[in-house]
Amino acid sequence: MKILISSSQNESIDGIYKESSRNLIKYLTEDKNTLVWGDGSKSIMGIAYEEFAKANLEILGYTNPKYIGEIELLPKAKHEVVEDTFELKKVLFNQADLIIILPGGIGTISELFTYIEEMRSNDVRKNLIIYDEYGHYKKLLELIEELIIKKFNNNSIYDYLHVAHNLDEFKTMYEKLK
Repeated sequence: MKILISSSQNESIDGIYKESSRNLIKYLTEDKNTLVWGDGSKSIMGIAYEEFAKANLEILGYTNPKYIGEIELLPKAKHEVVEDTFELKKVLFNQADLIIILPGGIGTISELFTYIEEMRSNDVRKNLIIYDEYGHYKKLLELIEELIIKKFNNNSIYDYLHVAHNLDEFKTMYEKLK
């Protein structure tokens, strides 16, 4: 299965998010999955690369011209450079069988909402799991609830995403979705 991992490349994030993500990523490598990701050598994105490379699994990396320098740091991946961030999100989405949102910032949140909207607006069925161990996405999930309460969305938005709060919950979801 091709698994898209979306997450942070900021090295200064708290180590608990890195370690939590590493445990989840190691679990994904046990199933001989293919990593689909926006070429990244740092932080959680670097961890994804490292773990899939250690397991000798296929790694498909995509980037835009701004980050082309990352490619030389990631020799075990197959790389493709796309025109811009909009195209990058489209390519990543189209390559993925399963989308996993690990802790991240604005870029990761932008990808999350882009993928949900693509599925919702175009009747595309993909599975998406937000990994919220340590409550990183607590406020974002509260925002989604507020949008439902204010009737900007309805509960059907949950047809497009799943939330796991720990590795055991993730494993259960993953086994049902694969």
